[in-house]
Amino acid sequence: MTTALSDETTTAEPCPACGSALTSDPRFTQWCQTCKWNAYPAATKARKRGDRFQRKLNRAAEERLYRRITQGGAELRSLDGSWIAAFALSGVVHLVTVALIGVGIALLTVPTWPLRLLGGFLLALAYLLRPRFGPSRKARRRMRVVNRDDAPSLYALSTRVAAELGTDPPSMIVVDGRYNASYRRIGLRRRPVLTLGLPLWETLSPVQRLALIGHELGHGANGDVRRSMWVGTALRSLEEWYHLFRPGSTRRRHLYAHRNRGGGAAHGAEMITAVLLGVFAELTLLAHWLLSRLTAMSGRRAEYLADEMAARLAGREATADLLRALTVANAVSLVRQKRRLATGTGRGAAVGQASSADLWTDLRAYVDSIPDSERTRRLLVSELDDSAVDTTHPPTHLRLAFVRQLPPTEPAIVLAATEMAAVDEELAFLRAAVAEQLSS
Repeated sequence: MTTALSDETTTAEPCPACGSALTSDPRFTQWCQTCKWNAYPAATKARKRGDRFQRKLNRAAEERLYRRITQGGAELRSLDGSWIAAFALSGVVHLVTVALIGVGIALLTVPTWPLRLLGGFLLALAYLLRPRFGPSRKARRRMRVVNRDDAPSLYALSTRVAAELGTDPPSMIVVDGRYNASYRRIGLRRRPVLTLGLPLWETLSPVQRLALIGHELGHGANGDVRRSMWVGTALRSLEEWYHLFRPGSTRRRHLYAHRNRGGGAAHGAEMITAVLLGVFAELTLLAHWLLSRLTAMSGRRAEYLADEMAARLAGREATADLLRALTVANAVSLVRQKRRLATGTGRGAAVGQASSADLWTDLRAYVDSIPDSERTRRLLVSELDDSAVDTTHPPTHLRLAFVRQLPPTEPAIVLAATEMAAVDEELAFLRAAVAEQLSS
């Protein structure tokens, strides 16, 4: 079934500030395109007042970075103090694990059993704190991997893009249900993995999809320190440490439940242990925050460079259109909600029985129906509050401005009409599986 995803527009009302006609699509914020009245609703502003000072500092840093990269792209890969500090802090993180292993092995050689037990404990702790080189086995089993034999056209296109950008082709391509895409390296061999979010993929034109692949694979050649083995594994290690040390809610409830039951020395020791774990957790969180701050500008420089690579590969306009498409990420949740309402149920079998093809049809129809005025407003909001795809990316409006100021060039790759059609056919089975997941 296909649900109606657009609402009839109402008669335009005059702007209370300048008298011009307001936008009239009732699905979206009503605002004035002439004087920008209500482009950034007061309710949204109120929610963000608490971090106004921090956002002001972030805006200044983002604008400085933008001026630097537009004045000279060579600075994108330059070393600076924060880069060196990040590598040093990462070294401290890795040194903790090495020290635990060394001390643990040394204690195992002493003749007294208590110290040997302590050595075994330290080795077990070192194992828990070890660097992670990718997702766990459990997480990998949940991945929807696109088999190379089942999708030769998609892998051939990705290999072609990687060759053009001078980076390694993906050894694995994964699809999921996010309105996004990502790139990472896993394992000791640092094998590149490309993840395509089908909700985003399905709403893009062929040339925008090419720009998307170009941007993501560009991360393999843009010198992003966050994706290096040294710093990247340190960041992931700190995340694991925090989850290991942080006293969970179950532990706290257990402690509170026994607070008045006596418990004696054992209870006191458990309380002290919980406090120490909490301190370690906060120190770990502080170290992760510091390392994230030290690598933040490097990561943002890398995003600009990936945008530049996408523009070189697929063209400036296609890359700009891709960035504009990222501002309507909430389309997925809205379409899912409308489909559930249309079936008269919140979640469950009735929704799951709807044709998976209809989900993608409905999603594309809704995205296509979003008026230019609403897309313009969302970019304006990005400029007013420096909103981005996530905290690791520069503000979307600055990325768009960066792409627009690039010199116009012919796309390095021009797709034949049949190439993307072949890719669509290869993804049909996984497309149905993801649609079923999103419809449940």
